Amino acid sequence: MATKKKFKSPNTYVIIFFVLLIVAVLTWIVPGGHYQLNDAGQALAGTYSPIKANRQGLWDVLMAPIIGMVGNAQISGAITISLNVMLFGSFLEMMDEVGAINIALKGVAVKYQHNYFVLITLLTFIMGLFGTVQGAYEEGFVYLLMFLPVILALGLDTIVALMIVIFGSQAGCAASIVNPFSTGIASGIAGISPGEGIILRTAIFIVLLSAVSLMICRYAKQIKEHPEKSVQFYRRQQDISEFTSTEEQTNLNKRQKKVLFIFILTFTIMIVSLVPWTSLNANWTFFDRATDWITQVPFLGTLIGSDLVPLGQWYFNEINGLLIVMTILSGFIMGYSIDRSITIFIKGAASLVSTAFIVPLARGIQVLMTSGNITATVLNACEKTLGSLSPLLFVIACFLVYLLLAAFIPSSTGLAAATMSIMAPLAVFAGVTEANMVIIYNLALGLVKIFAPTSIIVMTCTQAVHVDYGSWLKATWSYIALFFFVCCGLLLVSVLFLT
Repeated sequence: MATKKKFKSPNTYVIIFFVLLIVAVLTWIVPGGHYQLNDAGQALAGTYSPIKANRQGLWDVLMAPIIGMVGNAQISGAITISLNVMLFGSFLEMMDEVGAINIALKGVAVKYQHNYFVLITLLTFIMGLFGTVQGAYEEGFVYLLMFLPVILALGLDTIVALMIVIFGSQAGCAASIVNPFSTGIASGIAGISPGEGIILRTAIFIVLLSAVSLMICRYAKQIKEHPEKSVQFYRRQQDISEFTSTEEQTNLNKRQKKVLFIFILTFTIMIVSLVPWTSLNANWTFFDRATDWITQVPFLGTLIGSDLVPLGQWYFNEINGLLIVMTILSGFIMGYSIDRSITIFIKGAASLVSTAFIVPLARGIQVLMTSGNITATVLNACEKTLGSLSPLLFVIACFLVYLLLAAFIPSSTGLAAATMSIMAPLAVFAGVTEANMVIIYNLALGLVKIFAPTSIIVMTCTQAVHVDYGSWLKATWSYIALFFFVCCGLLLVSVLFLT
């Protein structure tokens, strides 16, 4: 009897390539159009006029990702964004090599093991931080196996540990204060700085992680008082005997403490550098004045460079420079030879080349649509449908659309690259900002990655601790629903805050 083949979802590259082909075909069908632009290069609602379409052929499809990488007169290149992704890979690889983060995490778990409410809250916020600054996702099972022995020893179940890792990290991803793999890429495609909306995203982070911590504590209290209510109660003794701690080192040495400080300092500088201080308050010019003073000091200004960019005005180039410095500095602190540091640097960048290549590939969609003169036509159709909704209804409608899209494209880079070039201008037509659309995209993606069968963190983590997918949904569906409503409320507030 022949074995029945299981359906395997195509990878992101294949999906986006087929989208490129579809877009090229659309340029033969969809009429061309044009919008009048404002000084910022944004299309003005109500100014659409038809023009002749420019049909795109096979050569154009081949060239689209290449132009998407280097740019042309109409489309900015994605090479800076791709480089940012790879340099983050280098930085995170160095952190993994040092091991300071994992040791520090285990230390927190052991220190607060006798107060499970405090422990759950701390671990959830830590996972949220990893999600919001580095997009913690595929590596979730590593943290899960680290926390599990302590959680089980407290009389709780594997679902609590799963919720801490999955809900915590993905709530952080849903906020994505400075996550380069979602906010960074989405903002770059939308044509805005990652700093736009950063204050609101920080508030969203606090609200979401607080809500998630309360949810997990509530579930943990129920299981503590009535262990038999756990969907995994039948294998509790098996879990206790199987999941034991194997990590020998529990304390950071002096060098690891310094590298952990570098890790925290890097993201602190990144957040401060991306906040548009003078845009928030014209009198907040400290960083501008400090930069002017440094560059005007005769020797110091020449040594550092006259083109020093003030904190608050940084973009991908400046962040990339920071990552290079901090990665090499961490290797130096650990006493690694320069050869070893460079090897780690290259290994980390290489591990994310596949992710980095998605960006120009998907930017090719925008290239084809712009070259084919159909972008304006698509926007005009959306303007007459979604764009006609009030801002409050618009953000909820887009959130629902993104939930559906994220279920099929759970890749943060793939989803942003495939949709943001259309959705960001549509947001402007609806009377909300591009930063609003980035928030919608982040919240939807974070929510979907908590429950969807296409979510890598859900499927790998549940499998690692012998929880079947149905049991995961049974134990958490009410909390997932609550997460959804909290996201809707945050979106409504974001409209009032950013428009």
